Amino acid sequence: MEKILKIAKVSVLESFRRKDPYVVLLLAALVVFGAGLFSRFGTEGVGKFVKDIGFTVTGVLSVLVCVVAAARQLPTEIQNRTLYPLLAKPVSRVQVFLGKFIGVGVMASAVVVLFFAELYVLFKLLGVPVSIVFFHALYLRVVAMWIIAGLTLTLSLFTTQGANVTISMLLAVAMQTFANAIVTVRTELEGWGLRFIETVYWLLPHLELFDLTKREVHGWPAPPLWVLAALTAYGALYSLLFMSVGMRRFQVRNL
Repeated sequence: MEKILKIAKVSVLESFRRKDPYVVLLLAALVVFGAGLFSRFGTEGVGKFVKDIGFTVTGVLSVLVCVVAAARQLPTEIQNRTLYPLLAKPVSRVQVFLGKFIGVGVMASAVVVLFFAELYVLFKLLGVPVSIVFFHALYLRVVAMWIIAGLTLTLSLFTTQGANVTISMLLAVAMQTFANAIVTVRTELEGWGLRFIETVYWLLPHLELFDLTKREVHGWPAPPLWVLAALTAYGALYSLLFMSVGMRRFQVRNL
């Protein structure tokens, strides 16, 4: 376990040394603050607008940071040939994979926390109210980051880095939106098309379940704690599934 945590620590430090999280934090702050200037005009419902913009921007940027960081972990180690001394220490491939996964997960979680802290301060400065749902949304977005980290890290062993970033971003968007789309088009499909859509619906994780930001935007009540617990277990299950596939692939891959 000590070796895994050391690898994770190096991955976290390397991600923050690249300055990517700081750039997106600044960008998000500028966008949200710019949107918040409308509140000076006293427009009705502007608080909802500012919240919606803030959550949308930080949601996209947090996924982007997670995907880019996860996509470059193993390919960069292999390309720079820094993986071979690591494996000779000795450290097993499973330990390397787990260390990279934990490192990306911790880094992405930290970025989400920083995003929400930034939003909280900006909302307070702009006079936009915040409820307990805000903190529930923070927690579930962190859980979602671990799913995306596991998916992207695993795909990095099957595709090139550039292709992985594109595919993972598209999958993240699809997993966030396909539930509503499938419900809409389901009645128009039949035969193999319907069976394919239903298979995708049940196999891929539903990231929209982890998005409570609309509840916060519209002032809806917080979900029961058992719902948060169930979603935590759901997220852990898919993270473990993606990790299992990735570790198996890493073990049999020729380096």
